[in-house]
Amino acid sequence: MEKPTNQLIIAIDREFGSGGKEIATILGRTLQLPVYEKNILQNLGIPDQKDVQDLYYRDESPRWKLTSRTVRGLTNSNEAALAAMEFDFLRDKASNGDSFIILGHCAEEVLKEYPCMAAFFISASDEFKIPRIMAEADLTEEEAIAKMKRHNWKRKNYHNSYCENKWGSSKNYDLCLRSDKLGTERSAYLLIDFVAEKYPNLFDYHVSKEVEESK
Repeated sequence: MEKPTNQLIIAIDREFGSGGKEIATILGRTLQLPVYEKNILQNLGIPDQKDVQDLYYRDESPRWKLTSRTVRGLTNSNEAALAAMEFDFLRDKASNGDSFIILGHCAEEVLKEYPCMAAFFISASDEFKIPRIMAEADLTEEEAIAKMKRHNWKRKNYHNSYCENKWGSSKNYDLCLRSDKLGTERSAYLLIDFVAEKYPNLFDYHVSKEVEESK
């Protein structure tokens, strides 16, 4: 069966507190794309499990270390099995021609063979991230700093355990953006403009499909 020609995939890695999820939500709303993050396991029918990244690194003293260094060479541990399920979920979605946005989960490497994928990394200054974390979780500044470091450590180690390229390295992504420079909303629309320039036909299709499908 011929694959759809309107497939669009957006992979976003982000520092904790940088507003990456907000940015992904705006992209998803504008481009009419589902956003996957911690809901992947629920889509796999495992509603009672925490997100696999939290299963891997519960604190800053990991209880195990992967022997494999690539997304194709997983170990047989329970945690690695969950990661493999997530990677397979992404590959299945992509191979079926689905369009979507994915936050984290090594997507820029798992799906790197897809020319319809745009990969972004969102960072920000600590001065931008810390107050956001404090407000969102009602934390003191000290608690927010500790949480920010812990989550960024998790994301970095999860990514680097499976991928050849390092988390946050500019060569992994089409565009790296500091959200504190423009704010989350304007940063989102900058990425939307990037998608419109790189994939004009796909952009036109996805921003207009809701109107067309409702006719």
